[in-house]
Amino acid sequence: MKRTYTTAAAAALAISLTAAGCQSSGGSDGPIKVGSINGITGLFQTPEVPKAVKAVFDEVNAAGGIGGRKLELVSKDDAMDPARASQAARELIKSEGVVAMAGSSSAVDCGLNRATYGKEKIVSIPAVGVDPSCFTSPNIAPVNPGPYALTTAMLYYASETLKRDKVCIDYTVLPGSGGGIENAIKEWTNLTGKSLAHKNLAVGQGDPTRYLVADKNAGCQAVLYNATVAPWFAQARTQGMQNVDFLLAANSYTDANAKVIPADMNAYAGTEWQPYTDPTLPGNERWAKLVDENGIQKTAFSQGAVMAADVFVQVLKSIKGDITRASVTKAFKDMKPINYPMAGSPWVFGPGGEHSPIKGSQFVKADRGGWKVLPGGFTVPTKK
Repeated sequence: MKRTYTTAAAAALAISLTAAGCQSSGGSDGPIKVGSINGITGLFQTPEVPKAVKAVFDEVNAAGGIGGRKLELVSKDDAMDPARASQAARELIKSEGVVAMAGSSSAVDCGLNRATYGKEKIVSIPAVGVDPSCFTSPNIAPVNPGPYALTTAMLYYASETLKRDKVCIDYTVLPGSGGGIENAIKEWTNLTGKSLAHKNLAVGQGDPTRYLVADKNAGCQAVLYNATVAPWFAQARTQGMQNVDFLLAANSYTDANAKVIPADMNAYAGTEWQPYTDPTLPGNERWAKLVDENGIQKTAFSQGAVMAADVFVQVLKSIKGDITRASVTKAFKDMKPINYPMAGSPWVFGPGGEHSPIKGSQFVKADRGGWKVLPGGFTVPTKK
């Protein structure tokens, strides 16, 4: 199934967000505090995310805020440190009194703080969901597909669009994430009735020769891969694997990686939103303009930041009466789906016990040192 959204939809959403300041919330005076936990230092760095969320909030504030009240983002750096991430959540909820979390981008937040968010009855709308808890918690709903839904989409693209019969996977899996990947593979099998020809979820660093030889011996026609790009493709070329389609995870979709992929190799990448390297795609116009005006780096993570802030504002402005933690949580639990043009499926929070609303991926292919957007819009896996 393919799904695309129009430029008109993006424009309508931007207008509705800017008009948020015209709506009366009946809230008290003072800013509406919103929290986020972001990796600014440490091993998982996303400094552009809180900047982009703040840019959206500044835009709304310039138009009058929400019912006359300004939005104030309070961002905490967890440095990918579990203790700091837990402390950040406590400080934001207890000391800062935030009404919600919006635009978080942390590798450890969801798993550590899911119980806290449930206990405090506060919702979190991460810009970048990473670990399985981001997608299996009642009070968390990311705006990205995440590595699990993306893996299903990549497998689906390999078997149903590229028509490869022998699909394989070579992944480096973070501790605690293996179950999520296994479930993603099962979902693909349930949808297509197909199975992997070869699977390795313990790909290590260093010389990738043994992994590629195993792929060759299994007759792999398409290989999903999520680790270091340059040595992998150098060795794949040495192994004569020019006829194999390699599908890279979203973390590999960077300008730098496109430059190191040999011209005679077939490399695709699954993106979590509209490919950021083409600012003319539906939904990207607003994001590109906003980050350019604010001097923010153009990355997929900043796309997620703008989307998280946008949907947060849209739901917030629907609240009649006081804007409190309780009213914000209720609004997200009761909301209707939002068609956001930069994403492959509608986003919704809702009342369920787990939330993984964004499905599908738009695919790009390495081409002459860059990425070429492939036709067909988003690939959203559906039952065959």
